[in-house]
Amino acid sequence: MLFVGAILLVGFKKIEQVNSTGNLYAKITYQDELILMIDLESLDYIIYDTVYKDDINATLSSQGIFYVPGTTSTDMQDLYITDEFARDNEIKGIKILVENEKISVVYQESPKDICQLQKPTNSSLEPLVCLPNELFIQVFTNMASEEFILDAVVE
Repeated sequence: MLFVGAILLVGFKKIEQVNSTGNLYAKITYQDELILMIDLESLDYIIYDTVYKDDINATLSSQGIFYVPGTTSTDMQDLYITDEFARDNEIKGIKILVENEKISVVYQESPKDICQLQKPTNSSLEPLVCLPNELFIQVFTNMASEEFILDAVVE
C-alpha cells in the first residue's frame, strides 16, 4: 500500500511539472489570514495589509530570508546565537528561507520542532504546515505572473 502511495505521489508530481507555468509562488498564511506572498524565483514579495504586517520583516529578502509571526515562537534565544540580524533587531517569530526556488522553515519553536524538520518545498503537493505556530505555507506552481497582484500591499 505504501508503494502505491509513493507511485501516486510521483505521478502527481510529474503532472504538476507538466502543467506548471514555470512561475513559483508561496503564500504564507498566519492564523487563517494571508500575510505574505513570495515569488520563489525572483524573491519579489507582497506583505498584505493585515494586523500582522508589522510583525513581518523582509529586510533580508534579497538573501531569501523572511521573518513572520508565529504563535509559539517567542523565545528567540537559540536563533539569536546564530542570527546576528535577528538579535540586533529583536525579531520574534519564524525564520523562513527561500533558496534554489524552494521554501523552508529554518527556525521556529514548537513542542517537537516539526515545522523546521519538513524538507524545503517548491511543490503544491507538499505544503509546509506548522500547526503549533498557526502558520501554513502553500506553493503555487501554476499561477500566472499577472495573478501576483499588488493589491492591499504594504511593501
